[in-house]
Formats: sequence, C-alpha cells, structure tokens
Amino acid sequence: MRGEAQPPRPSNLEVTRQEPSAVACISAVCAACFSAVRHKMLGLQIRTVMAENMNSELNMIGSLLPLFPCITFDVEYAGTLHRSSAATRIAPSKQYALVKKNVDAVPIVMLGITLSNEYGNLPLTADGEGRLFQLAWEVTFSDFDPRRDRHAPESVTFLRSQGVCLDKARARGVSSAAFAAKLAAILSATPRPNELTWAAFGGAYDFAYMLKILTGGQPLPETWHEFMAQTHALLGGGRVFDAKYMAEHCERTDLGGLGLRRMAATLGMRWDFPELPFLAGRKSHIACFICTIMRRRILYRDGGDILVGLLDGIHW
Repeated sequence: MRGEAQPPRPSNLEVTRQEPSAVACISAVCAACFSAVRHKMLGLQIRTVMAENMNSELNMIGSLLPLFPCITFDVEYAGTLHRSSAATRIAPSKQYALVKKNVDAVPIVMLGITLSNEYGNLPLTADGEGRLFQLAWEVTFSDFDPRRDRHAPESVTFLRSQGVCLDKARARGVSSAAFAAKLAAILSATPRPNELTWAAFGGAYDFAYMLKILTGGQPLPETWHEFMAQTHALLGGGRVFDAKYMAEHCERTDLGGLGLRRMAATLGMRWDFPELPFLAGRKSHIACFICTIMRRRILYRDGGDILVGLLDGIHW
C-alpha cells in the first residue's frame, strides 16, 4: 500500500439534499476528485432523482463511469413477508428461495447509488462558497402503493419516519421500467462495461431488486446459480462484491456480525450520524467506504477478488 493514494476518510460530514429543481454546480468535478485526499471533505450531497430529472441525472452518472467505475448501491423496499423458521443457518438454495419470494412479492421504493474510483475517491461538486461535497444519488420509484401491494406494515412505518412520502413517490417518482431502459442504454454506451465493479453491503436483496428492475419486474430465476449468472450478464459482465460478505470472511474477527453503521465506525469512518434521514443514498455512500477499506486495506493482497460474486444472505 505504500506510495498508493489512500481512500479519503470523511470527517464531520454535512449532509445536504439536491432537489430536482435546484441548479447543481458540477464544474471540474472530475479534476477535483483526484486531489480529494488533500482536501477536508466538508459534506455529502445526495441528489434526489425523480421522473422529471431522471434522464439528466443518469446521464451524469453515465458520463462519470469512465473515471468512477465502481458502483455501490443500496435498496429500500417495504419489508420482508417470508422468513426462515430455522434456528441455524440454512442452505444457500433455501436462502435464495426466501429472497426470491420476498422480492417477487414486494416492489422497490428507493435506490441509492455512489460512484467511486479504485482508490475510493468520489466525484465532487462545490457550492457557491467553494466548499466541496461528495456526490451520491437517491432514486425514488413510483412502483409501490401500500393500498395495493403486499408489504410489512412496520417497514412502511419506518420509511415514513425517515421522511419518505409515498404519495409523492407515486405521483413524481421514477417507474422501474423507465429506469431499467435508461440504465441499459448507459451500460451499452459504456466502452468496457465488463470492467465495472458493482458492490453492496449485505447484498442479496440489493442485487435481487436490481435484477428485478432490469428484467422488467419479472419473477427472479428459480435457482441462485441462474440468478447470479443473469445478474452478471445484465450488469455488463462486471465484477460483483458484497462488503459484508468480505468482512465476514476476512482475518478481522471484530467485524463479524456488525451492521452497516457499526462496521463503518469500526473501520474508522468518523461521522456523527444524524437520526433523520438514513435512507438508500447515504447507505450506499457508507457501503462504498466499507467496500473500499475491505479491498484496499484488509484484503489488499488480491483486492478481494477471491470473494467476487459471493453475497451475504445467499452464500455461506
């Protein structure tokens, strides 16, 4: 690791939300990122993606992929309806069967996206005073209607407590079909989509919902082998990582069994987490930090490549 750029450590981050009607200052975003380690990171800007600005925001993401080919994402959905009654860990085939039953039944609510390069640096933007903000995106979907769709009531209550307005989502959100078409167009226009890296934290449901979106809401494949093969193909052949699985299968015993926030804190992410909101955009940003630390500092010998394609929640 000596002589290599180290991933920035966010400190005292200020979180802002960029509404669709606001004007963003994205000038020199790529030039700034490579010197990010020399700047104190002052904040995180979560860019809200609704139907009216989906094309422009996804075009921005597509334009940044050549310099930031690592896509970390997180999904919000309205809970799990089916759970295992087993007291011990169940076989991967049964784990996947539970994931499939839940994802097939419950629509997606939100998708958070954070881009980074191989060193964990993120694209930056600046406000009118020249303060730098890291960028993340939060896509709100219009698919879910609690009056019509099956869901776990406690999960809907939680989403609302975090500021999610489901009426606004239905009226102004992005349809998953429109998102899938746009993402497919971006991937087809990417020169080397097989060189992209896709990551999540505890990623079984995240990748399952991504596949559901990309297949137009079709039921997930019957087996987890088919699921992984189809996911890999529709994501352009890029590598798939699960930061939680990597943490559970490394030499650091202190990382076992930790959730997103506690693992980030254990790995040195200095951030006071405000209680509201804590949704997909911010979660994807934290998962990006964890994945970078796992691949660059803990599993640095091979960058975690031995664990490619292994997802917590499906694989042992």
